[in-house]
Amino acid sequence: MNLPELLASALLLLSGLAVVRSRNAVHAALALIGNFLVLAGVYVGLDARFVAMTQIIVYAGAIVVLFLFVIMLLQAAQADVGVNPLPGLAPWALLGALILAGGLIAALAHFSPPAHPAPLHGGLPQALGPLLYGAGDWLYVTLLIGFLLLVATVVAVVLVEPHRPPKPAEPSREEALR
Repeated sequence: MNLPELLASALLLLSGLAVVRSRNAVHAALALIGNFLVLAGVYVGLDARFVAMTQIIVYAGAIVVLFLFVIMLLQAAQADVGVNPLPGLAPWALLGALILAGGLIAALAHFSPPAHPAPLHGGLPQALGPLLYGAGDWLYVTLLIGFLLLVATVVAVVLVEPHRPPKPAEPSREEALR
């Protein structure tokens, strides 16, 4: 690894830690923008210019603006960060993380890069489109990632929604007249 790669990996790790460890949701979103910009720089280094521009425009631009809108809408910026809304799920989350890590390690152990990868021509859409949405396995991976993002968004909204006590039943008109 050369110096730019080491610098990019260090910046990605630091900005990722800032996203996770930030106590203010707005600061975490700003750190996420920094992470996306460094990742776009990595894509430029890999000669995937189209992917880098998409990363900046779509993720660092539109998606983070949407995150900030949801943060402000749900008033999560003023929420007490660090309070666990579901304390009983911590052991299950740890078990899930260990299973996921084991699956990733097993997948990496059996991974072998293709001998002759398809030319990407700078990451242009004409080269990437058939790879992502063609008849190969990547179509299902792309759909699975979209579904995972949808589920994560719904779970985040449910967890941030404040718990309201149930309203008492209003007395009927006959009971009110008595």
